[in-house]
Amino acid sequence: MKTPRPHASLLGLIGLALAAQAHAARPLATDDTGVLDRGSCELEAVLSRDKADGVRADGSALQLGCGVGAGLQIALAGDRVKAEGLRARGTTLAAKLALVPGDAASWSASAAVRWAVLPGERNRHAATALNLLHTRTVGESFTLHANLGHLRDAVARRGATTWGLALEHAGWGPVALMGELVGDDLAAPAWNIGLRWTLVPGRWVADVAYGRQMTGGQPTAWSAGTKLSF
Repeated sequence: MKTPRPHASLLGLIGLALAAQAHAARPLATDDTGVLDRGSCELEAVLSRDKADGVRADGSALQLGCGVGAGLQIALAGDRVKAEGLRARGTTLAAKLALVPGDAASWSASAAVRWAVLPGERNRHAATALNLLHTRTVGESFTLHANLGHLRDAVARRGATTWGLALEHAGWGPVALMGELVGDDLAAPAWNIGLRWTLVPGRWVADVAYGRQMTGGQPTAWSAGTKLSF
């Protein structure tokens, strides 16, 4: 008997969320241009819950990223997700390269390759993503992040042009507020808002995010994460 699959729209929502976790500047799905210095590392853990058409998926992810020098950082992430009694897991290798560093404005490029074990299947290449990243300051209190890229979904055998536009506030003490719009040319865009708390400056932060896709059924996603820098 063939193993049943979760709802197609939920699978798409899970795939995008987990791919974003592998390279984004949480709690945003839109990445920034920042690159870790050589020898500096970050360990990040994320819990997520996504819903579409009444179906719920619970996920978790753990990522380690380190700077290797010459404006390059590399990250390795593992994730698990459960929906309707079915389980899947994935592994993502990501890299980010600084192209034009700067304080007021900067450019970087990122790439990520994801492998996944879906219900009833063996480990396989699931997706490849390429992105051009831009970050610039806006006034004294805001930072703008913009992404434009291509995502190749190897499972669905299709590609999509992806984009993200985020605005991040400098914060009030240890708390910073941010929001974004993200999407692609195949589906309706989604909005996302997030809060980031700095618990130990330069060492430990925590964050939460909530988002909703602007389409029929209005799929929703929330997540909570924490990151240690060393």
